[in-house]
Amino acid sequence: MFERYTEKARRVIFFARYEASQFGSPTIDAEHLLLGLLREDKRAYRWAPKAQPPQIVRQRIENWISRKPVISTAVDLPLSDASKNVLQRAKDEADRLNSKHIGTEHLFLALLQEPDSPTAKLLLELGGDVEKLRAECASQPYDDASPSAFDQVRERLRSRTPETIIIHGTPRPLPVILAAAARLRYQPFYWQKRSWTVRDAAVERKSGKLSLDLSLAEDSSHFELRKGAWKMDPCLVCHWELFEAKDDADHGIGYTNGRDWVCTECFDRFWDRPDFISGAYSEIT
Repeated sequence: MFERYTEKARRVIFFARYEASQFGSPTIDAEHLLLGLLREDKRAYRWAPKAQPPQIVRQRIENWISRKPVISTAVDLPLSDASKNVLQRAKDEADRLNSKHIGTEHLFLALLQEPDSPTAKLLLELGGDVEKLRAECASQPYDDASPSAFDQVRERLRSRTPETIIIHGTPRPLPVILAAAARLRYQPFYWQKRSWTVRDAAVERKSGKLSLDLSLAEDSSHFELRKGAWKMDPCLVCHWELFEAKDDADHGIGYTNGRDWVCTECFDRFWDRPDFISGAYSEIT
């Protein structure tokens, strides 16, 4: 479905899904697409020139939708019918402008035209103008489809002997770490510092494979609940093992979003610091 979408446009969908979960919405609606668009592409504020300060958009949206209990980001949220219409209209706008890619500008144009939508009404009030934006896109096509800085670094690395980066005193392949660090920084999760402790797990009787979904153990013919069976989690970036170790801070303490874990060294280098890789690779931050 998203083969034609630029990297930025795909991240809009990712952020829209996050916004929907934060509002407790069971579907990804047009207002979540707008919030995701404004989160990802700051240029979009110039397409709605009266949206100053930028927080005005979120404030206005919160006036017509109510907050419900947050939904876990692990839950798959479907697109609403209105959002499906927006995505179809974005494709139509890209075709109209003879663009082989669907970018953030096409999503903005589509949001402006959603019939009887409070989102479209808001954008029009804030100075959005379909014809002006179409003319601007036709005369100055946006460059969303160009390779990202990370992609450029990765291609350069492929053309020469892979370099390494030292983590926990061990050389690790830099391209692999770059890819994992980039994914980490795109995740809009809250990371909490905690001591790692063993957890119960559901164990498949046939294979011995573990799952943290303890509800599986209700099917006692295929699974059993085993106390303390989950004894380790790998760091999301470097795969350093985190396990219960009260006297070993490197292995026993990390940062978690409730599901994944990041070791303290990777968190300090790749999340907390804005320039987490200096020198030739600082451009990907």
